[in-house]
This record gives sequence, structure tokens and C-alpha cells, in this order.
Amino acid sequence: MAPTMYIVYLRFNGEIIYGQHGAEYQGSQMKFIRVHRGISFVELETKIFNALQLDNQSHRITVTYRCPQEVISPHINYMTLLITDDDGVNLMFDMLDATPELKGIELYISVEDCVGEGVEPLTQDDGDGLVAEDCVGEDVQQMTVHDTAPSTQPSTLGRCTPQLHEIRTSVEDCGPSTRHEYVPYEVNPLAGVHDTMMLECTADDEEENADYDNDSYFDDDDNELYFDDDDDYDDDDDADADDDDADDDDETTDVHNDEVDDVVPSLKPKSSSFTTNTWDNINDTSFNDEVTPLDSWDKKQELRKGLFFKSKIEVQYALKVYSSRVNQEYKVKESNKRKLHVCCKNGCSWRMRACMRSTHGFWEITKYNGPHTCRHPNIRKDGKVFDSNFIEREVRSYVANDQTISVKSLRHHMCTQFGHKISYYKVWDAKQKAIANIFGDWGESYQLLPKFMKALIDSNPGTQVEWKTYWSEDAGCAIFESVFWAFGPSIQGFMHCRPVVSIDATHLYGKYEGKLMIAMATDANNGIYPLAFAVTEKESKNTWRWFLRFLKKHVTKNREICIISDRHKGIMNAMKWSKLQPLNAYHRFCIRHLVSNFNTRFHDKRLKNMIQRAGEHNQLRKFNATMDSIRQYNKDAAKILDEETDVDKWTLAKDGGRRYGAMTTNLSECFNGVLKGARNLPITAMVEFIYFKLVHYFNDRRVKTQAQLSSGQAFSTHAMEIFQKWSEKASLHHVIEFNREEGTFQIQTQPSLTSMNKGNHRHVVKLGDRTCSCGKWQAYHIPCSHVIAACASQHINVYQFIDPFYSLTEMLASYQPHFEPMKDAPYWEEDPNFPMLRPDPRLLRQRGRPKSTRIRNEMDWRENQHKQSCGLCNQEGHNRKKCPNAISNQEVVLPQSW
Repeated sequence: MAPTMYIVYLRFNGEIIYGQHGAEYQGSQMKFIRVHRGISFVELETKIFNALQLDNQSHRITVTYRCPQEVISPHINYMTLLITDDDGVNLMFDMLDATPELKGIELYISVEDCVGEGVEPLTQDDGDGLVAEDCVGEDVQQMTVHDTAPSTQPSTLGRCTPQLHEIRTSVEDCGPSTRHEYVPYEVNPLAGVHDTMMLECTADDEEENADYDNDSYFDDDDNELYFDDDDDYDDDDDADADDDDADDDDETTDVHNDEVDDVVPSLKPKSSSFTTNTWDNINDTSFNDEVTPLDSWDKKQELRKGLFFKSKIEVQYALKVYSSRVNQEYKVKESNKRKLHVCCKNGCSWRMRACMRSTHGFWEITKYNGPHTCRHPNIRKDGKVFDSNFIEREVRSYVANDQTISVKSLRHHMCTQFGHKISYYKVWDAKQKAIANIFGDWGESYQLLPKFMKALIDSNPGTQVEWKTYWSEDAGCAIFESVFWAFGPSIQGFMHCRPVVSIDATHLYGKYEGKLMIAMATDANNGIYPLAFAVTEKESKNTWRWFLRFLKKHVTKNREICIISDRHKGIMNAMKWSKLQPLNAYHRFCIRHLVSNFNTRFHDKRLKNMIQRAGEHNQLRKFNATMDSIRQYNKDAAKILDEETDVDKWTLAKDGGRRYGAMTTNLSECFNGVLKGARNLPITAMVEFIYFKLVHYFNDRRVKTQAQLSSGQAFSTHAMEIFQKWSEKASLHHVIEFNREEGTFQIQTQPSLTSMNKGNHRHVVKLGDRTCSCGKWQAYHIPCSHVIAACASQHINVYQFIDPFYSLTEMLASYQPHFEPMKDAPYWEEDPNFPMLRPDPRLLRQRGRPKSTRIRNEMDWRENQHKQSCGLCNQEGHNRKKCPNAISNQEVVLPQSW
């Protein structure tokens, strides 16, 4: 029976780089050969020489295996492994069997000229424009990629010119794959980034292999508490030889010169949550697949001699997992940058020794005596075997997918995975480390923010950024105080939105305290339309003045707008600030916050409902009647409404149509929910989160609006729902014509069958003035039932009286400006005029569980929620600690029967 043949891909004429998924190859030349399992290294070398048409007398090749390390669905992470003997060849086939996602073996071939002279290219032009190729055998096939713009770079193989494009595969979304399907490089210029592979910076081997010697991931100082000097366990001679003869890693030679085409990769989201659609479903806590190591060791199996690990960190990780599974503890006998020796804490014969091999750079278990022979069923599963670094590695994928995931959920995952109940603080600390590892260090994030903002401005013209800093004692450094930014597409599209802006601020929950200020508009469909943002130290009159000044300067400009907010003293002071005048803004209060403040002060739900009805009445007659009822019910509350609040700022009847019917800041608060996952991120990651959220939000709304327009719909769904509701009432009205030329009509409504106070009223409609005495047309800018009835009686097109800001053409125009992709982080440029930015040390959050900074009121509780009751007397309003019937500081006399 013929042996099974395996495909081996030979990559050459390029260089090894390290991208998002580990080792990759930058270069277009590739061939493949077929080999059988059990082939020797010498035989493999001979096939490679034949495939590349090289003379083994005048050339020397180096064979590097692209070795899979771990699978993070749907991606594969790779490392490089130098193949020098038969053991290395056998390892390639073992990895291929252990990884069903792979369809072949990928080798990187570099060639050196033994005599110092170059060799002829693999393909030569005979002068007639045709390329001649030599036959290399049936088991060797040529795979090339055509390029329209040949490069002038030198190659590691003779004088061949490498091409710099390769096609993405189905196994990985980005980065080279072990399964290469090459097609001629004739790509549509409108194709996306998935069609071609962008260039990436070459990383030095020293930086890539730095983590081999990193011994700080797990703190060996803690393990030294169990150190035992008595060790009769002999080491292998070859392990000691590896420690003595280990050589330093060579630096990777960059074979490309500065003449590479200027192809810059774009910035990619750090997490899937940056682009998840949370506009309709704010909280999505689905988990990613668990990270599965591709080492030959499985988590559910016993450790054994000969296992390979990428670094010492991986060995320590395997020890932690194994120890937790068998519920045993170990102590460290010896630990340094090249050796790790551990034994059983309880004194049984279980031991393990691992060291780093200089031949291939991996850590290998050189001696192992297991499993444990001791039995200690009473060992508590309290998670003491785990430190926060180990837990961080386990929960990192969960935090990357959902930054709002609770510590409780992470504890549950660890308990399910390992059977240990880990302390809340240890898991909390691990989550904070995961956030820092995924999204960047908190302090370094402030230093990176100016570069990010500059890259954002360069890629998205029209974006506006303003800074507020103060100088530090260190030369060339500044302390961050505030930053304001507004994206260019939002500024352009706002001109097609209703002139109503809602402003609000929310807390930041990261390492540094602060506030995120938001200005929000609404689109034609009453959806949120983010306008501007700012990060400040707190909410005050100065910070709100600063925010509103740049909101007017860069966003609203000279346009008259309505600003809706709560009654925060800083906002009210800023709106009256003389330097902001003329602000061209009409300030209005959120009715929800207003009535909540009254309920907090008077503790009267009936009063609260009466004030809310008064504010939402669109007819002046109904408003006056409700205010008379409030004066009779509570004179103190009525006095506050009459004297301390401007009636036009909280009522719809006297608003003058500025609100467009918007009575609350609910949309801003809903957007705060969308940003909940970003408010505990480092500052640059938070801004990046908002950027990607808006990119996908604009694209989603643009596509949906275009589909509605294509279907023949003219106005937004929100406007048409209101219009249809009022149209149903119009058929019951009686119209009396007074002046058709001026459009003056009197509308008589039908008497109500359920209430004596409803119906049977007369209203005056003036189409020329766009007014109706009921006030709805002026308040909502959508024709009321009386206007609809008047137009129907005269066969007038009533749709012409719907405000244009409700039309789908305006909605499409508001989302038409496109966000442009940013350059990847390595290509961000420094601003020479901007000092190094540092966080304000005064805003560093104190240690321990933070106190709630939210001032809760009745809006945070359900209407029918039961009040607090005492456990002793069952009375409401106090607990057992404050119960007046509780016995305190008194001697308790027990009955004699006791």
C-alpha cells in the first residue's frame, strides 16, 4: 500500500514578520512538494533543493517551520521553529495530526550563497517576453502571484524580486495561513482589505523571544516559601549542556529597503465589542470559545517527559492547571531563566523538571515522575493555587468580548472550569489586569491619546479636538485635564437633523476618576445622533462652560438650537455665561428630572404626576387647569413652579415649538448604556471604542434608510406613526371654511362618549401661519388631526406640512458623510508641538471597592417596590439596627425555665 503523501508549502523570496497571529511570511513566491511521513531531514533538504532549482554545492538553505501554537477560533497563532534534524521533521507531522484545521506544512526557506556570488533567478526572461521554467519533477509545482507593479527590493534568494501581495484564506481573517490559494493579482480597485494582505512592520527576534526569559508573569517569590534544598533528583546531562551552551538569539535581517510601496494597514478594533450592534440590544454578554493550547499536552491529561512549551510562562501555566485538576500543591526547588524544578509539597515522589533548549528555543520537560501518589482529599478548593496572573489568562477572552462582564460571572466561570471558589478580590484584580493587557496600560494610554487624535484628524477631515492641560514639574510634560472631540461626519450630518440637542454627563469607572460629557441630537426617526464628547475631571460650571463653548464653535455654530438637560447647577450657570452669548440656544429642562426632584422633596407621587401632566400638555387650556389643581393641592410646590422655574423651560404648551416634542434626555441616557462597556477602559481605548461604534452605527442607519427610500417611503417611521394616529381622529371632525385663500378653518370635534370634559371643542387652523389652536402642530411640527381634517376637506396635500427634518431624504443626508479608516497604531505620527501627556495624579482612584458616586433618587426605584421594613417589629422606615423597640445596653433577664 502506497504511503500517505502530505503537502509541504515552500515560501521563499521574502522575510519572516510577526503580526497579530504570530509568525507570518512577507513574500509572494511559493512552491509545494509532496512528502511522506518518516522522511528524513536529508531527504527533505534534497527535495527543497530540487524544487528551488538550487545547487547544494554552492548554496546553503535554512529551513524554518511555521509551527502552530494555539487555536483561538477562528484564528491560529503561530511561532517559528528551526528544522535541523529528523526530530524536527517528525515534530512537523505530529503538529499536523494534532491540528485538524491545517491542510499542510508551511516552511520558510532562506538561501545563502556559499561562494559569495548570487545565483540566477528561478525565472528568467529569454528576451521574447516569455518566462522559461525548468521541469522540477512531478512532486514539485510552481505557485506564483502576478503583480502589476514589480518591486525593486533585493531578495534573500539570488537576485529575484519578491512581490508583496498575498491572498487571505478561509482559515484566518487576517495574516497568512497554512493553506495558500494563489490567484493572479488582478484585484478590483474597489475591493476591501480582505482581498489583499497589508504590509506590517518587521519585529526583531529579540523582542519576539523576550517572553522566553520573562519570569515575572508568575511570582516565584511566593513559591520560594516551599523551597527545599534536599534534592536527589538527577538532571539529564543534555539539559545541563543546554543551559551552558545556550546562545543568544540572532536578530532577524530585514531584507527590504525603504523603497517599499507605501501600503499602510488600517486600525483594527481591539475587541469585537467595539463593533457589536448594541444600539438595539445594549447588553450582550455572550462568551467566546475557550483558548485551546496546541501543545502536545492536553489539560485533561497527565504531564509527561518530552512536552514542548513556548516559554516558561506556558510551563507554569500547565503546572497550575494540572495542580488544580488533581487538587495537589507543589513547591519550587529551582527556578531561573532557563530552569524550573518543582516537586510535591506533601513529600510524595511526584517531580518535574523543565529547561529551555538552545537548539530550538522551546521549553521542554526533561524529567517527570508522576502522577502523585499522595492522597489529601481534605485540601480546600479555595483557589489559593491560582494567582491573579493565572486567572487573568483564563478570563482574558471573556473580558475582551464584554468589558461589562461582572466579577460574579467570571468567578462562576473559574469555579466551573477548575472547581475552585476563588475570592472576589482576586478575580477583580485579574479583570483589571486583563483590561490593561488587552486595551493598554492606564498611564501609557494618556501618552498615546494625542497620537490617536492626530491620526483621527488626519484620516477624517473635519474632526475637531480641543485640549486643556497644565504644565508638569517635569520638563516637556503636561498633565491632562480635559479633551473635547467631535467627529467630522457627525458635524456635517447635524445640519440635516432637528435643531434639538440633549446634553448629559456620566461617570468613568477606570483607574482614574472623571466624567464623560455627551451632546446628542436626534435623527428623522427619533434615533440617537451622537454629536460631541468630552472627558473632564468633574461636572462643574467651568467644565460645562468649556464644553458648551466648543460645542457652539465647532458643531452648532450660528444655528439656533434647543438644548435639553437636567437642572444641574453647572449647566444652568454655563447657559447664562456672558462669554457664551449669543449662544443661539433655548434652554429647556428634562421633565423627568424635574418631577423627580419634586418627588424627592415632597415625597408625593400624586403631586409628581400632576406636575408631569402639566408639563406635557400641548394645549394652554389644559395646562392652566392642571396648574390650578396644583395650587389647590400643594401651595408650596405651586410657588416653586411659579417663581423658581421659568414656565417655558419645562412646559410643552409654552415652549414655542423649540423641543420638537422632546421632553426628556432619555436618548442621552440610553447612549450612556451603549457606552457602558467603554467607561471602564483606558482613555484611548474608550475613544477608539466610540469611534468604531459610530462607524458601524452610521453604516447601519445609512443602509436601512436607503432601503426605505427604495421602497417608496418618504417620511420616517416615527413621523408616520404619529401622523397615522392623528389621521384616525380626523375623520370624526367637522370642518367649517372661513377663508380658503388664507387657509383659515374652524374644526368642531365630536363629544366624547366616556368623559364629559373631553371632545366637543372648537379649534382654529391657519395653514398660512402653520398654527392650530390645539398646539400639537407647533409642538411636534407634524400636522394634527384638525389640520389633516381641514386639508382633506379642501383636497390639499397635507404631507407638505410635515417638517422636512422628518423626511427620509434628510435622514439619509445626515448619515451620508462617511467615516474613513485610521492608520494602524505603528503609523501614528507624533505631534512635535504637543508635550508628553500624563494623567492627573489627583484623579487616581483610591484602593478598595469604590463607593457609589451616583446620587440615587426615586427614579432608581420601581413605583410598586416595597419600602424597607424592620425584622423585629415589621414596621416600615427602619431596620433592626435602628429599631426603637430593640434592647440595647440593657441586661436581658431569661425565664427561670431556661
